[in-house]
Amino acid sequence: MMQAEEAGFISYSRSFVLKMQDEGRYDAANKLNMYLRKFVSFLGKNEIPFKDFDSLLIRNYNTWLENQKLGRNSISLYIRNLKRVYQLAVADGVTNEQHPFEGVDVSYRVKKEKNKLTPKEVIQLRYMDVSNLHPSAIFARDLFLFAVFTNGMTGGDLFYLTKDNIKGDQLIYTSKAIGKEETVIWNPYLQEIVDKYSRPDTPYLFPVITSKDPKEQWRQHDTAIHNINRNLKKVGQIIGLSFPLTLTVAHHTWNSMKKGLNVVDLL
Repeated sequence: MMQAEEAGFISYSRSFVLKMQDEGRYDAANKLNMYLRKFVSFLGKNEIPFKDFDSLLIRNYNTWLENQKLGRNSISLYIRNLKRVYQLAVADGVTNEQHPFEGVDVSYRVKKEKNKLTPKEVIQLRYMDVSNLHPSAIFARDLFLFAVFTNGMTGGDLFYLTKDNIKGDQLIYTSKAIGKEETVIWNPYLQEIVDKYSRPDTPYLFPVITSKDPKEQWRQHDTAIHNINRNLKKVGQIIGLSFPLTLTVAHHTWNSMKKGLNVVDLL
């Protein structure tokens, strides 16, 4: 990291982004970069000295974000990530603590209701007419259903499944998010989806990750999530959903249905 005499807030933050990339934390680095771009847009310049990084600046930034018509939780994310970097700079001795975030609410407000499908809507999605859909939209639909029927699996695990994860009538994998081994009952419908996208040139069940380079794998993962969610929104509109359909909805759908649910009832 840089020395105190070199530091402005933006340059310090970008050095931290590079550090995360060097550590292979590409997703976190990309998100912090996004938060910084928003802050730079507010500043109207590419740097601000730490001596000018004060409570008035942060209050003005908070107001500016509100005027962008962003939700409370989105604003909280933008400001909390600046606060995290600022506190790292204080800990590194790059700047003295001036408490610029004092009086600014950066708390995250948990949504009471998460978007999710009912069992009836899952069945509707499963048996919808896809004859006029683009293959990328069909792939997104299939990945969503696969995620639901594998206990709400996330994209971070979906894209890295290999044939070795299928052991008899079970799918066994280690969750990247929590590091815990998970076991899912394998069924013919899951096998049907896998067979549909099987390719001899990749060990993965789904043709998303093709590179061996970790940074490029992350880029492919990030691009796939974006494309799948974009197509899922179109699919959701076709079946008349009142909210955007995304892979995250698959996780919430399973969590809302899992008590007493027999997956075969949805097939």
